[in-house]
Amino acid sequence: MSKIGTQHGATAAANRWRDLDPGGTKLKKSGGKWPSIDTLTIPLDQWGAWDKLERALTITFTDHDSGASGGSDSNYLQPVQGRVFLAQSPLDSLQGPPWLVPVCTADLGYREWYTPEVIEQLRKYFGTVEAWCDCRASGGTPYSTAVAMVDELGLDGPAWGQCEKPDEFEHAYAGGARRMVGNLSALHDDQRARVASAEVLITSELYRNVMPWQTPDWMGCEAGVGGDCIACYASQTEGAVYTPVADYRARGYYTPGASSVYGVGLTVQDWRDLA
Repeated sequence: MSKIGTQHGATAAANRWRDLDPGGTKLKKSGGKWPSIDTLTIPLDQWGAWDKLERALTITFTDHDSGASGGSDSNYLQPVQGRVFLAQSPLDSLQGPPWLVPVCTADLGYREWYTPEVIEQLRKYFGTVEAWCDCRASGGTPYSTAVAMVDELGLDGPAWGQCEKPDEFEHAYAGGARRMVGNLSALHDDQRARVASAEVLITSELYRNVMPWQTPDWMGCEAGVGGDCIACYASQTEGAVYTPVADYRARGYYTPGASSVYGVGLTVQDWRDLA
């Protein structure tokens, strides 16, 4: 039995119904965005029709996926699975499968790419749209900037952190980030322990375009790792060589729905091969 996954559309559909018939919800739209039904504090029998329907659909899909996993609760890793991390040219991602979740960079060098119109196109195609940043408090982008981007553009939170280095992990963690993209081998033991306990969830970078000898290694942190994040781009400055999605798939290093991808330097065929 196939999993439905995070791209079930229940919340997106309910929000469209709320827009058409605001009388069917007890939520109050703020900043052009409907809040989560988890914010409702009134008794269930006082919820609006759209609120009750969203709740029922979400529970149904969760129970279905639990059964697809043989009854185990694996849903807690879904927030760090099936992501495409975007930098420049974010609309290239529209060539990929619609179940991906785009994660827009808040790094200031790329912000000009992320206009409300671009976000609208991403949301129309994918549904959920998130944000991340490099979490370098000095010489980079602090985590607070990603949080602000979520609020400013009405993105789906919480924002992602980055942990390619120990100081990035610490900065992101101190700012409240509990999901990150990064490099487990670069972290300190106490930081990896937070991943191993699933306090922090991550997608683990597997950049064979930069390090072709690299193989998946979650270093005993499996409970907090949603999957690997692959990369294809070529870069002379980084010594990166173009590596197609098909190469990762042939080696068993890419699993649709669980693995993620850095969405820069992909060809049309690469985007297709993500499905």
